[in-house]
Amino acid sequence: MIWAGQVARDIDHLTTTLHGVPSLDLMEEAGLGVARLAMEIWKPGLSILVVAGAGNNGGDALVAARYLKEAGFAPAVFDVRAADTQETPDRQTQRLRYEKLGTPCLPYRDAHDFSSFPSSTLIIDGLVGLGPKQLLRPGLVRQCLIDLRALKAERVLAIDLPSGMLADVWQPDEVLLPATHTITFGSAKLLHVLEPARSFCGELRIMPLPFHPEAIQSCLKQQGFHLDHDTAVLPRVSPWHDLPADAHKFTRGHLLIIGGSQGKLGAPLLAAEAAMRAGAGWVSVALLDARDRPALPRFLTYEDCGADPQKLLPFLRERRVKALVIGPGTMQNPLTPELLKALQTEQQNSGLFLVFDAGALKNWSTMARGLIFDSDRTLLTPHPGEWRAIDSSHSDLKNLESLTQAWTFCETFGVSVFYKSATPFTMASQNGRRFLLNTDGSRALGKAGSGDVLAGVAAAFGCAGRSAPLVGNEAQRAVAKAAQKAVLQWGRDGLGPEDLIQNLGQAFKE
Repeated sequence: MIWAGQVARDIDHLTTTLHGVPSLDLMEEAGLGVARLAMEIWKPGLSILVVAGAGNNGGDALVAARYLKEAGFAPAVFDVRAADTQETPDRQTQRLRYEKLGTPCLPYRDAHDFSSFPSSTLIIDGLVGLGPKQLLRPGLVRQCLIDLRALKAERVLAIDLPSGMLADVWQPDEVLLPATHTITFGSAKLLHVLEPARSFCGELRIMPLPFHPEAIQSCLKQQGFHLDHDTAVLPRVSPWHDLPADAHKFTRGHLLIIGGSQGKLGAPLLAAEAAMRAGAGWVSVALLDARDRPALPRFLTYEDCGADPQKLLPFLRERRVKALVIGPGTMQNPLTPELLKALQTEQQNSGLFLVFDAGALKNWSTMARGLIFDSDRTLLTPHPGEWRAIDSSHSDLKNLESLTQAWTFCETFGVSVFYKSATPFTMASQNGRRFLLNTDGSRALGKAGSGDVLAGVAAAFGCAGRSAPLVGNEAQRAVAKAAQKAVLQWGRDGLGPEDLIQNLGQAFKE
């Protein structure tokens, strides 16, 4: 489970106010965890510099400093408060406890305060934490972060998140002090798990705190959406695990790929080959431009139905097509409002699994206006540019606010969306608004053709009965496993889509 920033704040608040867990106790636990992680990542020769803001994040840092000092370390602790800023009561208590050890906190005023610290320093960042909902304004805290970054410290341990970043934003406008390590409490937040913010958090440590179970349950229920990591949701077995011994090609499913503009005929073929390797029983390809058609792999069949409803619909019925992928390798959208309406009707009648990809996503919302598909059987697979092309109102999915727009789109059209980015995820509205994250990929997949492979695998899994809200993530996991095997031969930067396809079968071993 991933917590939104407000949910994390509400859980903390309800635990202390409604369920009677002293906030100082939570702060003690948190600060002890910070100190233990600091001792774990510290190495001989590193100075320790602790910066404590005026809020409870600063209180956590002061607790950590106290435990470090009691363990024999000599942290330098800076009190970062503007003259007109009051510290919270718990933070004040922890400051006094620390100063009882005989070392006062040092006031931070400007860069000269850090001039004696070399780059061989461990910074513990306790300036802001989860509190802010907006970017830091010019002031003492912001200047402190700028001065700390100038140190080029070897290690930076952030409490909750790197100060100045926001919990629900994974494409930050600025990062003032990137962390090499981050410790957060209860559960990961969106910025911890989605790129590029994830990289600015460094290695993540999730530490449990004694938040009251009823507070957690209540706050998660009230937020109105579910943020999950797919490792906790996806099935553990192959989609074909329950295939009967007498299965044949129609049991597995006939799958059709429509795509291929002139000079871009490889994309639908990659999707088709991937679908076959992913377990589909029969894969056909309908090229929209057959000029200079390449030789087909012998296990694929060519069809001339294209995207003409008069030819396509009889083919779907007569050849018992279970899943259709439309769009790979297309420069112009092959869809029309009439074709989309016909596909929706066919889906209602036969349960056809639909995957819309690449060029078929251009102006998709305009052509689909008034239609509602089966969200269990309809998947759109855009990368950020294609997501913007679906509708002129779309912007990059970069924060929780933009996810709300995507959920509304899913609800309007009855679709699921697999968003292909550095950390891809599914947006779905079936049984409530859901976000399902995948973190299995690597830069090895950031090449042309990887998305075509994924579309083919997703459609094959649709043939196997997997639902659209899960199938994009499951396909991504399978492709990532294939990449892990192929990397052993070709390296992360030498991988091509054919290498993924060749290793898909190995990825599906039960």
